Amino acid sequence: MGTRRRNLVRGSTYRQRGAVVIEFALVFIVFFMVMYGAIAYGIVFALQHSLTHAANEGARAAVQDVGDIAARKALAQTTASNAVVWLGARAPTPTVTSAPCAATPFVCVNVALAYDYAANPIIPPLPGLGLFLPALITSQATVQLDAVN
Repeated sequence: MGTRRRNLVRGSTYRQRGAVVIEFALVFIVFFMVMYGAIAYGIVFALQHSLTHAANEGARAAVQDVGDIAARKALAQTTASNAVVWLGARAPTPTVTSAPCAATPFVCVNVALAYDYAANPIIPPLPGLGLFLPALITSQATVQLDAVN
């Protein structure tokens, strides 16, 4: 009887190994999806923060007294471009515009950046998770200048 009992225990152990592999496969898929989502959203937040920082730095550079409004806009665009140089060839080109501020005699300079994340993802999207990531990431900053030539 002892031999028969050992064979029963050994048979159930072999069957349990197959169940462990299936459980691991199911848990690994869920774990991988959660980790991928955390990393993808972290990259999107870092990219949004970088664009906001670049727009703020560009607007801050426009405050410097470097000459007329055209020179200030050029400095703002260069400064904003330098802030997103880490993106390499995918770096967005800052748009710098100026217009009279509403109900004031001052000039407002607006620095805007837009990154097309759907066309240029930092990490490749997984099927299904791309639905939750933004297609376009934008940021802008505006500064009000005193009377400028």
